[in-house]
Amino acid sequence: MLAVRSFINFLFFGVWTAFMVVYAVTAGVLLRDPDFFKRAQRRWAGGLLKFWGVTLDVHGGELVDTDRSYVVMSNHLSYVDIVVLFLALPIIPGFLAKSELTKVPFLSQALRSGGHVVINRQKTSSAVQTLNAAAEQVRDGKTVLIFPEGTRGDSNTIGKFKKGGFHLAKSAEVPILPVGLRGSRDIFPRGSLLVRPGRVEVHIGTPIPAEEVQQRDAGELVPRVRTSIMELAEMPAREG
Repeated sequence: MLAVRSFINFLFFGVWTAFMVVYAVTAGVLLRDPDFFKRAQRRWAGGLLKFWGVTLDVHGGELVDTDRSYVVMSNHLSYVDIVVLFLALPIIPGFLAKSELTKVPFLSQALRSGGHVVINRQKTSSAVQTLNAAAEQVRDGKTVLIFPEGTRGDSNTIGKFKKGGFHLAKSAEVPILPVGLRGSRDIFPRGSLLVRPGRVEVHIGTPIPAEEVQQRDAGELVPRVRTSIMELAEMPAREG
């Protein structure tokens, strides 16, 4: 029975995702609406969560200025996190994507229409150049979501943060928006093939102003943002 439910979950995910990409790309072109696909991402996320039986409890949305861009930083508990944040955040976030993905049919238009930050690694010879290329797009108005731990956590703790996202925010001259997720690991545990019904809490913190991001180096920003996310997620630091 578990295998059947897992198969149905992932079958719906594939069919729904393919349908929404084709629908949103086509509608955006026909309507000449460059933001249609970006808005449709919320419908995609909402459809998945409704099918899976996942409900959201969002706090702190009023702290976000929807007229500006951010580097959003969140703890990472499961693959469901991306779907949850598409729907929960007041600003629809983009993700860092390699330019090679733009060669995939429909995906190219999806990445660009969805406001994702596309990086051409072949034209950048260093990590610094890659971050500068991403920062240019963020300065142009794209909000990007980063999981500073770099991977999903496998325990109820928050690991060490990588500094790349902090350098990106500093270079782009935008605020950092901390977000804490609670409960998504129970929805889709690591190593499981089944998405379970349940509730996910999204706690949005007070943004760190762009001016402060500029004044501090990454070494100073990392502990502050990590502490903020730990408090929002109600999770302790991982030892070691």
